[in-house]
Amino acid sequence: MRNLIAVSGAALLFAAACSGADQGEAPAGEPETDVEAEATSGDDTPGTLVSEDGLTLTPLATGLDFPWDMVFLPSGEMLVTERSGAIRVIRDGELLETPVSGTPEALVQGQGGYFAMALDPDFSANRTLYLAYAKSLGEGENTTAVIKGTLSKDASALTDVQEIFAGTPRGTSYHFGGRLAFLPDGTLIITMGEGFRYMDEAQNPQNFHGSIARIHTDGAIPEDNPFADGEGGAAKLWSYGHRNVQGLVYDAGRDILWAHEHGPKGGDELNIIKPGANYGWPEITYGVNYDGTVITDETEAEGMEQPVVKWVPSIAPSGMALVTGDTWADWQGDLIVGAMNGPKGKKLVRVDLDEEGAVLGTEDLLADLDLGYRDVVISPNGTLYVATATTDGVIYEVTRSDPS
Repeated sequence: MRNLIAVSGAALLFAAACSGADQGEAPAGEPETDVEAEATSGDDTPGTLVSEDGLTLTPLATGLDFPWDMVFLPSGEMLVTERSGAIRVIRDGELLETPVSGTPEALVQGQGGYFAMALDPDFSANRTLYLAYAKSLGEGENTTAVIKGTLSKDASALTDVQEIFAGTPRGTSYHFGGRLAFLPDGTLIITMGEGFRYMDEAQNPQNFHGSIARIHTDGAIPEDNPFADGEGGAAKLWSYGHRNVQGLVYDAGRDILWAHEHGPKGGDELNIIKPGANYGWPEITYGVNYDGTVITDETEAEGMEQPVVKWVPSIAPSGMALVTGDTWADWQGDLIVGAMNGPKGKKLVRVDLDEEGAVLGTEDLLADLDLGYRDVVISPNGTLYVATATTDGVIYEVTRSDPS
């Protein structure tokens, strides 16, 4: 069975909103629609889908407006961000109509809106929820910001909201990053994009264009950050030289922080993130500009990290989960990456890892269904869920009949 995505008038309007025409002066090679921009309409009443590789997708919730991130509460509810600026609740398999109240206003423009959430490591006691989103700074500027607040027991409201981080101001609505993850010491990792037109600034560790930051949950600077004293880099910086990081997972069993990022036309990357490291963009890359012109001839350079997996052509990766639990026991410890678009996208990619984290290979999944996947999550009981990258977004439960 195939679910074909129709192109509607609404899709054409969205494409225009993502184009350089809506962003002011654009950098050379900017496409009419960014390869990272998602498919823009879907099936209003999707049914169960079966892929050629034996995986079954069963709808859990439908009609979401660009679902971006999924997290599970200890009580079993799923929270879902909609990029249009809402947090929705799925309870007992039903999407509640009313969004969570008390959340901040987002800049919903281009690729901007609500991004990832994270639960505080002590959520059961303090019910603190973290949210990354695109924040308007006025006068055409914006940034990726992070707030925290207290989620009510019925998950209907967020109170005591306070901002704990804001990135470098920029004048574009492309490449926000926006993923969050906690490290074992309770510090929070935040990913950011380089705003597309600010790509050269990704090599400047004094700002947050194309970087990953690390903070305490009150926004304070961890004293063991690589540039904590502000010398040589921004005090909250963790790594730099990134393009647009939209997948982030802390792997406790291997003590590895994994992140993947969009390349330009080609050159999407999966990386192991190290404090203070430079990941090369745009000095080194395996991709080219969207118009085919060369960014650089260099793919390697001294002092710059190499990806552990690269995708050429692009897959437009977003969302990533570490497989845990017994449901997918033969994939235990592997990574599942969502792919949204591009010449080789609209699929899941399983990254097969050994005990030390070395990549043994990759496997494409669900490629015949022609769906783009914005997010991927493993529930506490080991169930795999995916969220489609569409205006009429669907969250599917993924199962298989034969786990061998």
